[in-house]
Amino acid sequence: MNLKDYLDKAVQTKTAVGHFNVSNWEGIKAIREVCFELKAPIVIGLSQGEAEFMGIDEVAEVVKFYKNTYKLPVFLNADHFNNLDLVQQATLAGFDSILFDAAGSSLEENIEKTKEAVDLVRAYDPRILVEGELGYIGVGSIVRESVPEGAVVNEAQMITPQQAKEFVEKTGVDLIGPGVGNIHGIVKGYKENLSFQRIAEVKAATPAFLVLHGASGVDNDSVKQAIQAGISVVHVNTELRLAWKNALQKSLADSPEEIAPYKVLAPSVEAIKAVIKEKIGIFG
Repeated sequence: MNLKDYLDKAVQTKTAVGHFNVSNWEGIKAIREVCFELKAPIVIGLSQGEAEFMGIDEVAEVVKFYKNTYKLPVFLNADHFNNLDLVQQATLAGFDSILFDAAGSSLEENIEKTKEAVDLVRAYDPRILVEGELGYIGVGSIVRESVPEGAVVNEAQMITPQQAKEFVEKTGVDLIGPGVGNIHGIVKGYKENLSFQRIAEVKAATPAFLVLHGASGVDNDSVKQAIQAGISVVHVNTELRLAWKNALQKSLADSPEEIAPYKVLAPSVEAIKAVIKEKIGIFG
């Protein structure tokens, strides 16, 4: 089964595929081990910064190895790319999906830029899924002090079903990440209020798969309701970064004389795995 097959199944069963970003090889190792254990489909996400740090081609080859050798249902997504040269590199490397992010632009400019990315990807490999983002929800998987300026956090600002329909028809994307009250990262002391009605309306207006970004700051019950309303992919990153950092800090504090990286970093792998397994259980 390819990624689209798993997404079709998610729509039919009202479940969601988990998308987990990685910034280092501990994250890759954690995902591989969870895949072995649960046999659940997982999308590995690489932001532009993560991809430039780890290497687009290197990560792509590792994921291909997992697929071909171990038959693991693991897929690779270029997450929030806005550089067409990197989009092309990820396409040639064999990524399963590409998220081209022009959500900070006007709708017209977003359509124009995203269509250019779609055409580029389709010219190389029409099997690769392409996602666009509608509605600005901030940038970066970080812990924030406040809601990012310009983020769409109330229904009056959210993308409408008509805009989503126009966007999909004019760009040809396979997936869309709508701003429905979600925010990238975690905002201290702030509860994200998702509009489940708007999710359902957007889903009814377009055949594209819907993606929930910024799920680290969304409570579990809201994530479940969002999936029932029509979300098929859920992105998690900030929680993984926090789990990695907290476990590493504790490991260093507990063993200050230890200098073997694989020993110091082992608790971080387990911490990341724990978050991923919990999330997969929530996603169904």
